[in-house]
Amino acid sequence: MTEQSLYKRNLTALGLLLVIGLGPLAALSLGSRYADEETLARAEAGDRNYDPPGIFADSSFGLPDLTGAAAQTTVVDITENDALFDDFSRALEIANMKEVLQGPGPVTVFAPTDMAFQKLPQAEREALLQDPSRLVDVLSRHVVHAELSATDLLQRDQVKTLGGESMQVDRSGTAISIGDADITQSNLAAGNGVVHIVDAVNL
Repeated sequence: MTEQSLYKRNLTALGLLLVIGLGPLAALSLGSRYADEETLARAEAGDRNYDPPGIFADSSFGLPDLTGAAAQTTVVDITENDALFDDFSRALEIANMKEVLQGPGPVTVFAPTDMAFQKLPQAEREALLQDPSRLVDVLSRHVVHAELSATDLLQRDQVKTLGGESMQVDRSGTAISIGDADITQSNLAAGNGVVHIVDAVNL
C-alpha cells in the first residue's frame, strides 16, 4: 500500500470517527434548538390566549358609571322588560313594592327568575302570590338598601335586607350565594342601583 493510499484511508477513518462521535451531540444540539423554539412559540401563544381564571368571572370590576338616559333607569326597568322575571314583576305588583324600587335608591336587588319561582311547589307558589303581606316579607329578603356590586359582595359575610334581616353571603364553590340562592348573573346596573339574578327564592 502506497503512502498516499494509507494517508487517504487514515483521513477517511478520522472522518468516520468524527461523524460517529459528534453526530449525536450535533443532533442533540439541533433538536434542543428546535425544541426550545417550539416551547417558546407555545408559551407565546399561551400568553396571547391566556384568560386569567377567577372564581367569579364578572366580579373583577365594579359597576359602570351610567350617563344620559341609562342613568335615569331603575332596577324595576331591568326586571320588568325581561321575560325571565314575569313572576318577580307580578309579585312586586301584588306587594305594592314597585314604587320602592323605583325610588332614588341606592338599592341592590337579588331577582329570582321564573325558573326560581317554579322550583317552589305549585300550591306554595300560588299561595304566596295570593298573600300580599307575606310577599312583602319574602321580596324584602331580596333587596338591600345599598349599591353592592359582585366585588362588594365578595368582601362581605352578610348583608342586611330591606326587612332588617341579615342574609348570609357565601363565596365557596363557583358562585356567590345569598341565603339559599346562587347568583347566576351579576352587575346589571341601573341608575338607582344594581340587579343580580338568582336561581332560588329566599322564603
